[in-house]
Amino acid sequence: MTVRTDLPHGDVSAGARLVAPDGTVTRVYDRAPDVETVAWPAGLDRLEPDDGTAIGAILTDCPSVRVVDGSSLRFRLDADGQPVSVALWRNLRGWPAEAPYRSIGVEPMLGAAFDLATAGRGEAAVVGFSGSCEWRLTVTA
Repeated sequence: MTVRTDLPHGDVSAGARLVAPDGTVTRVYDRAPDVETVAWPAGLDRLEPDDGTAIGAILTDCPSVRVVDGSSLRFRLDADGQPVSVALWRNLRGWPAEAPYRSIGVEPMLGAAFDLATAGRGEAAVVGFSGSCEWRLTVTA
């Protein structure tokens, strides 16, 4: 993917999309501590023009996504025996209240919860007796 130099900080354009399998269970963190569970895309796939919102989401059990903005950037996370998800941070000038800015984050992650204290059974990565956890992130343009 070519970094857009005509946009502030190489940001994606308002027409950019996040592509993931339809129906992926997605946890939406719109107003902490409330969490809503929806099926992907639920309107979150468009990285849209700034609209004053800030939303965090986790696409659970989702090892691979693509960011499409003219060209495409694919992320794939592999970690045998570990839960893998993708975190989405879509801040369209909705946070912080005193100086909102635009920020899009697409973050492959081990686990399925932002906070270990809220993780259910099988939703957190586990480091075994070896003391290590192996994973591989593949980024394809």
